[in-house]
Amino acid sequence: MESGGSSSLGLSKKGKKTERNRRAWTPAEEKVLIGLMKELVANRWKTKNGFKPGYLLKLEAGMMKSLLGTDIRASPHITSRITIWKRFHGSLQTMLNNNSGIGFNA
Repeated sequence: MESGGSSSLGLSKKGKKTERNRRAWTPAEEKVLIGLMKELVANRWKTKNGFKPGYLLKLEAGMMKSLLGTDIRASPHITSRITIWKRFHGSLQTMLNNNSGIGFNA
């Protein structure tokens, strides 16, 4: 499976050149991750305050099992994807709740 990532050079806070790797997720990879997260919820890995410790390792193992040859790791790949989903979901929730004219016609 292709990694879909690309490299670029950036500057660190101290002005030194560092290499940053960026990974592009495929829709199939996202679908597998969502399925694995749903499975964790069904198996009571989700609590009131979030997931139990060790859930990222379970997700990583599930990704490796489902997508042979994948280079996805718990940190930084899965944590980054979850953070992006939370940010996107929060933005949508804010827009829908603030009477901004965005909504669904019934």
